[in-house]
Amino acid sequence: MDFNLTPEQQNALLDAASKKLGISREKLANAAKNNDLGVFGNIAAPKVQHYANSPQELERFLSDPKNQAIIKKLIGGG
Repeated sequence: MDFNLTPEQQNALLDAASKKLGISREKLANAAKNNDLGVFGNIAAPKVQHYANSPQELERFLSDPKNQAIIKKLIGGG
């Protein structure tokens, strides 16, 4: 699965995630750049860490049609 996003798609994804999570866009961008899961807080960090540590689980998550539809919507593809 190819997730090479254009800068425009990256910005759209950051904006959508920022609004959904209530975390500033800048914090999310810095967290992504520095691989810092702390920005997600104690609730989301364990789940994010789970997927970060398990490529098979991440692939399963990303292969789910419902999740693909959400991702596609977030990056402006549908």
